[in-house]
Amino acid sequence: MTDNKEYKRSLADEIDWKIIDQLHTATLNFSMTSLELKKIFFVLLGIAIPTLVKLASDKLDRSLFISIYIFTIAFWFLDSFTFFYQERLREGMDKRFALIESRNREDMTANENKASGFTLGEARTKRVRVFRSALNPSVWLYGVLLILNTLALALFLSGKI
Repeated sequence: MTDNKEYKRSLADEIDWKIIDQLHTATLNFSMTSLELKKIFFVLLGIAIPTLVKLASDKLDRSLFISIYIFTIAFWFLDSFTFFYQERLREGMDKRFALIESRNREDMTANENKASGFTLGEARTKRVRVFRSALNPSVWLYGVLLILNTLALALFLSGKI
C-alpha cells in the first residue's frame, strides 16, 4: 500500500499558482474580446452594407465589395491576434504548471515520459503559432465571407446582379 503524502504548497508554488490565475484571467479576457470582435464585425457589416447601397443610389457599387474585403481582413487579423495571445498565455501557464510539478514530484523516473502540455497539446509548437492563429476554426467565418464576397463580386462584374 502506498503512503499518500498531503500536498503542501511552498512559497514558490503559491507564487506560481497566483501567476497561473492571472494568466488564466488574461486568457479569458482575450477569449471574450474575440467574441466581442465577431459581434462588432457583424453589426458593422449590417450597418455598412445598407449605407453603402443607399449612398450609391440604391445600386450595387464596387465600393461595397471593397469595403467588405477591408472589414473582413481587418477583423480576421484582429481575431487572429487574440487567438495568438491566448496560446501565448496558455504556454506561460504550462511553464508554471511544469515548475510546480517538478518541485513536487516524488518519483522522477516514473513521470519522465509524461506529456508536458497541461493546457496546450504537444503538437502546438511556437513555429506554427502564427499560421494556426490565422487559420483556427473560430476565424473560418471570415474566410467563408471572403469567398462569398468574391463570388458576389464576380457576379456583379459579369452583370448578373
